[in-house]
Amino acid sequence: MPTSDAARPRILLLDDDAAVAKALAAVLSRAGYAVTVAGHAREAEELLAERFDALILDLRMPGMRGDAFYFLASVRQPWLKHRSLFITGDITAQAEEIVAATGCALLHKPFKGEDLVLALLPMAPLAPRIERTG
Repeated sequence: MPTSDAARPRILLLDDDAAVAKALAAVLSRAGYAVTVAGHAREAEELLAERFDALILDLRMPGMRGDAFYFLASVRQPWLKHRSLFITGDITAQAEEIVAATGCALLHKPFKGEDLVLALLPMAPLAPRIERTG
């Protein structure tokens, strides 16, 4: 029996790379999450009028860096302070330091879809799926 969107944890996914965002959204949707994608910080900021259970965001984006958006989102939805996951292809020590200053988890691109779901589960647990048999 499919789970209604109302019962699925809501994830705000912020990544300026549309192909990456689409692929990640597909992985998360298949896992059981309701995903809303934003391609830039201004769009994501407008979406914060809605309630999200967790935030996944790229560190390096044009216009506003991911950590700056994280702090803005944490003020608007305080629970996101402990329910945010950074994703980045930036392997520099500076990127590590920036994310470490937020206290959030970090996944380096490229990563497997299952690693994304496993990193998100503690922040936004999924309801157990009940399989019906004959």
